[in-house]
Amino acid sequence: MGTPPHPVPGAPEPTFPVVHLDRLTLHHFRNLHGLDVHPSPGLNLVVGPNGHGKSNFLEAVHFLALAHSARTRKDKDLIAWESPADSGFVIRGEATIGTRAHIQSLEYRESGSRVRVEGLESRRLGDLLGHLLLVAFTPEDLDLLRGGPQERRRFLDVLLCQLDPSALDVLRRYRMALRQRNAALRWSGGAETEGLLEAYEATLAEAGAGILLRRREWVKKMTPLAAAFYAEIGGGAEALTLGLSIGISGKPELPETPILLAEMLSGRLRESRVRDRENGLTSVGPHRDDLLTFLDEKSVREFASQGQKRSVALALKLAAARLLEETTGLPPILLLDDVFAELDPGRRERFGALIAGRGQAFIATPRREDLPFAVEAVVRMEKGKVQPAQAEREDGAA
Repeated sequence: MGTPPHPVPGAPEPTFPVVHLDRLTLHHFRNLHGLDVHPSPGLNLVVGPNGHGKSNFLEAVHFLALAHSARTRKDKDLIAWESPADSGFVIRGEATIGTRAHIQSLEYRESGSRVRVEGLESRRLGDLLGHLLLVAFTPEDLDLLRGGPQERRRFLDVLLCQLDPSALDVLRRYRMALRQRNAALRWSGGAETEGLLEAYEATLAEAGAGILLRRREWVKKMTPLAAAFYAEIGGGAEALTLGLSIGISGKPELPETPILLAEMLSGRLRESRVRDRENGLTSVGPHRDDLLTFLDEKSVREFASQGQKRSVALALKLAAARLLEETTGLPPILLLDDVFAELDPGRRERFGALIAGRGQAFIATPRREDLPFAVEAVVRMEKGKVQPAQAEREDGAA
């Protein structure tokens, strides 16, 4: 039998979302081993002292749905320290998607991974994508607008891969060709090097056109959603707008078709070869795009206050979740890792009202009082284990 979360007396009746995890099993994932949890289809509070596994629990759900960790780029770091040589971690989820049951799992080892989705086995972690739709909110996300463009591109690309899993292959082809072109730029092979550059640039142009068109389409669709959410969270009069800075010199108007856009990108790559050889890096292409945000036409990154930046970051994430729901008809699972403690009371209340009753969510916090709303169930973590059920009051005390 799995471990049910602790029901909360007096919590609102959960709405029955279209996408939710019914059972999660974990083995040797960070400090979590032998966990078998049956979450509520509504709001699940994951509570416990810092360092006891709350964030690890959410990270496992993230990995199962999106095939990567939001906290590290090295998957091997997720394996429990005490695990035997060449062992790995296992995550298995039983879910409901629409009206059907769904199962997906992965067994990760440094020597190779094994993924199963609906009984079909694969060696590609990316095959997990596109089933369990998910949007994560972390304290790092609140700083999304303070850092460099790489994290904002990553935010867009994770959304693209959930909206269209084929986008993952396009991104992979682009990144491989980009590495190859950068390496060729540092060679002195004469005509042979020129031939290699032309081959790599053909792939960069074709895949890059697909990435640019996808990003432009979804930023356009996300803009009114993000503006509406910002107005509700921020409680201010500023108008939020989004834009996409295109990583092609000259900031041209983009052609509407993939063929014409690929031709434009191919031409820019040829024009940049001399400069790129001097630097040893490719200077044009979607790897230099950036998601731009403005409040009353002023750059959020340059002029907004810390509170405004956090409200914009939350609005972007909520817009991504709503875009997934509107496009697929399926509300994504929400992960919120200690986000409420980072917000002032007013923003906490307004943000909480926007997520309550909108499907399944996992909310990790060390303090129950950080949440301005009732929850359907409590997962109480201690030393990497889920504690036996016990009565919970709405203030979180036993």
